[in-house]
Amino acid sequence: MLHQSEIPQPHSKNPIDILIVDDVADNIRLLSRILVKRGYQTRKALNGSMALTAIQASKPHLILLDVQMPDMSGYELCHLIKSDPNTLHIPIIFLSANDDSSERKKAIRLGGSDYLTKPFNIENLVGSIRKHIELASIF
Repeated sequence: MLHQSEIPQPHSKNPIDILIVDDVADNIRLLSRILVKRGYQTRKALNGSMALTAIQASKPHLILLDVQMPDMSGYELCHLIKSDPNTLHIPIIFLSANDDSSERKKAIRLGGSDYLTKPFNIENLVGSIRKHIELASIF
């Protein structure tokens, strides 16, 4: 188990790397601005294929994943990530405009760490990121 000092922190030499996957560029820019101001490093992907390439190049500490995307849904991408032993432990926080409880259950069943609905509360988002980064560092 890692000590608190070993968990990646925002504003450290090796900041927490978050991959934002959304087919709407404005959503990515907004999330990136919010997170960079809080000391996180962000990378962006506009679709599932780009996300897989980014993950293979360098595993992020956490993924923020839109559910509805044209080439591959967030659920399909999550399934691929969680099926690979090299990426299985990357926390995935789903972001969706759909507030349906069955969608939330599906996201968690597929391996998602959390499911937040848009528009989201920024502090809830940042709190979820912190929580899941800490939980992932234990494994």
